[in-house]
Amino acid sequence: MGSSRRGETVVVCFWCVVGGVLFVASAKGDNDELKDFPIGSEKAVAAVRAAVPKAEIDEAAEPKGFGSSGGKGTPLFWIVRLHTGAKKQELSVTPEGVILRLPTTVEVKDLAKTVTDAIAKAAPGETIKSAERNEVRATMKYVALAKPQVRQYAVDTSKDGKTTRFVVSPDGKSAKQTDIRAEKKAEKPEKELEIPAKAAKAVAAIKSLYPDAVVKKITHEVFDDGTGDIEILTYEVEFVANGTEHEMVASPEGVIPHLWTKVEAKELPKAVTDALDKAAPESKIEKARVFEYRASLRFAALEKAKVYFTVQVEKDGKARTLKVKPDGGVIKDFKFPMK
Repeated sequence: MGSSRRGETVVVCFWCVVGGVLFVASAKGDNDELKDFPIGSEKAVAAVRAAVPKAEIDEAAEPKGFGSSGGKGTPLFWIVRLHTGAKKQELSVTPEGVILRLPTTVEVKDLAKTVTDAIAKAAPGETIKSAERNEVRATMKYVALAKPQVRQYAVDTSKDGKTTRFVVSPDGKSAKQTDIRAEKKAEKPEKELEIPAKAAKAVAAIKSLYPDAVVKKITHEVFDDGTGDIEILTYEVEFVANGTEHEMVASPEGVIPHLWTKVEAKELPKAVTDALDKAAPESKIEKARVFEYRASLRFAALEKAKVYFTVQVEKDGKARTLKVKPDGGVIKDFKFPMK
């Protein structure tokens, strides 16, 4: 997944996560009830049993790479492997039991006219060989944590007229000296940028922390959910507050994923002050800030599932797959922005 960069749109490929592949393999009897599944996968397994009651579940496992917990907790989603007869399938399912994308086979004769007409126009002379109905049941968003997670402290200390900044881990095991970057001074703009309606909650969340903020620029980070809809993940807001330029990100729902905030010296953990005493003995703490994670990226259930069809067409022995919306709109691959 991409990271946010100034003035640039970044894409998270949802389709890469939910695009499970069907393949043929031998099957055994319905005895998945007897299998042991990882702790935390119970709801994911139950959701698959409910959605595909005739299938036998073979395994529930963490994904490799994106979505994995790295052995440190619950993954972003579980990979549930199952088979129905000779057909094997993988489904991505959240720990809460939401199937990200549920594909079901559709007889070609049962495809809606809007879909077949779209295929005929997009693939003239090509024959429809097979089709699937895909139901996307979740979207990616930042969800607020029950309690902020402290990642590090930045503490300015002074001694003999010299100021030094240390970045300290919450447990005090790391205290590294770093450069002090000058704040970007700026005059308050005469007029604030017109705030797009979709960004209103994001801006409101930032202004709750900086009441005098005047917005100068808004860009956004997006992701492709595979249905042809490009969704906004976060807004990056550039603003002036207290005569200084700032940049912060917030979700369309008004959730701020992470930020630096001031902290009083007396509120610093003992492990942090002990580390500072060792790294900068007899120094005075002038200013301290804490970097917190206040939300995590999760898959959340949609109020209403999105549907599209994947249709395999063939001509002269060459096959390809097209994605079509129920209304006949052909879904094109999203082009990632050039760096």
